[in-house]
Amino acid sequence: METEAVVLKNHLKELIAGSPQKRISYNDYMDAVLYTPKIGYYARAKEKIGPRGDFYTSGNVGDAFGRSLARWFVYLIKRCGVSPRIIEVGAGDGKLAYDILVYIKETEPQIWDSLTYVLVDGSPFHRKIQHERLGIFKQAVSAASLEKWTNVNGIVFSNELFDALPVYVIEKYKGALVEVFVTEKEGDLVEEREPLDNPDILSYLTERKITLNEKQRYEVPLNMIREYEKIVSCIESGILLTIDYGYTDREWKQPAHLQGSLRGYYRHQMIKDALMYPGDMDLTTHIHFDTLIEIGKRKDLSNRGLFLQNEFLLKAGILEELKDHQGTDPFSKTAKRNRAIRGLIVPGGGFSEHFKVLLQSKNLADDVRIFPEW
Repeated sequence: METEAVVLKNHLKELIAGSPQKRISYNDYMDAVLYTPKIGYYARAKEKIGPRGDFYTSGNVGDAFGRSLARWFVYLIKRCGVSPRIIEVGAGDGKLAYDILVYIKETEPQIWDSLTYVLVDGSPFHRKIQHERLGIFKQAVSAASLEKWTNVNGIVFSNELFDALPVYVIEKYKGALVEVFVTEKEGDLVEEREPLDNPDILSYLTERKITLNEKQRYEVPLNMIREYEKIVSCIESGILLTIDYGYTDREWKQPAHLQGSLRGYYRHQMIKDALMYPGDMDLTTHIHFDTLIEIGKRKDLSNRGLFLQNEFLLKAGILEELKDHQGTDPFSKTAKRNRAIRGLIVPGGGFSEHFKVLLQSKNLADDVRIFPEW
């Protein structure tokens, strides 16, 4: 019986062979290896997050991240007039949702009784895990897409959603802009450069005033724009929170980003060659926060700030999660939990330095205090 990896490689060969120029864009390559039903990385019935997976997220390092979000969500509902509806887009295995729901159940019975928590994820495997983890909560609802959720009043958020969406890859090569494609030679996947003629990519570059240096690579996130606009269109009023790693227009011009940001993660190792381990490896890119901010303004969203994740978590009250610890055992439950919290907020400690948080609102008064004073 052929493995999923073999089936996927054959699928890629068919896509390449069936294309007019015998090549596919990086966008189509990423879409195939990540999202092809049953055999794509995110569609497979396998663990992706945690020690037995390929990467960690902030929500999977203890429960303090989720509880801090929940504490802030409660503040928005009680003090800012936001409706008790929370929609998590790209909810994955439901671990973050579980931590948020447990906090609200334990601390806010009135909100709990009127709460709806929607977990949106296109993976049948993830929705199955969500049901197993959250089936005890009548407040939790799983959905494959946002289609039935319109005119939402509440909180809509994502954690590492946009970085996993397919992108086009372009480069300045010998003085001209080219698109980097994926093709096959002698059984191996290899890159191929062709003059850039995709009108949607050209329009994006013109609109964003993007210019590249020689040999500089750049990922064009057309899928991110479509997904973001879809999310924004469902919000009538409330808060939109985007947690991810990415850069601003100023940052992507720095020398560190000359080779672009497309990377793989395989068994907790970063892989620079995105063509390795197709279907067995997560693929990710840094997202373009200034693009989201500009589109949000056009869609009547108010920009409430772009924060480093540790800065946001401090504003959201993560220090309330620290516990007094008088013991000397560094492996006690309290000691390990406190270390996990420090890893989220101390520069150089782990997740804090890599992630940003974009906070936007719609139809909320500008003078509403978004963060409490702890």
